[in-house]
Amino acid sequence: MISGRSPPPYLSPLTNNRLPLSMRIPRHEIDRSAAADQAMTPMIDVVFLLLIFFVCASVGQTPELLLATELAGGKIASSVSPEDQPPPLGELWIRLSRAGEATAATVNGVTHPDLDALEAVLDGLVEAEAASEMPAILDVGPEVPTGEVIRVYDACVSGGFQSIHFATDAE
Repeated sequence: MISGRSPPPYLSPLTNNRLPLSMRIPRHEIDRSAAADQAMTPMIDVVFLLLIFFVCASVGQTPELLLATELAGGKIASSVSPEDQPPPLGELWIRLSRAGEATAATVNGVTHPDLDALEAVLDGLVEAEAASEMPAILDVGPEVPTGEVIRVYDACVSGGFQSIHFATDAE
């Protein structure tokens, strides 16, 4: 009784008698700003957790600086396999596959047993000045080592191709 006044009477709703101290329910006035602050706190926590998740998830992905090229998107599947289709005019399709210990390259339907023969073909396109006009599309088999893919990519870049793409499966 610091203020000198007695506390408000706590009356039982049924009997209109004063309730004992142990049964009294404290009445608190609801502070709307405090309730709003409490409602925002979990949402802020969730936003920060999502931010941390996406930052941590993106740390493992390195930007592609060595082979700066776009992947060619898949097209509608046809009944003819891609190997049997003739290459479109104005495009240089280079299909790389592993044949024993060597990597064979097929350029627009003509198979070359090794990458040295492929580089000679690309040099011939440079001399004919046809490289800058057409895109080169690399279709790499799954068993071809990455070092040989980079070697072919570098040969295309040094050959003057302005547009080099990697083919993807339609799946």
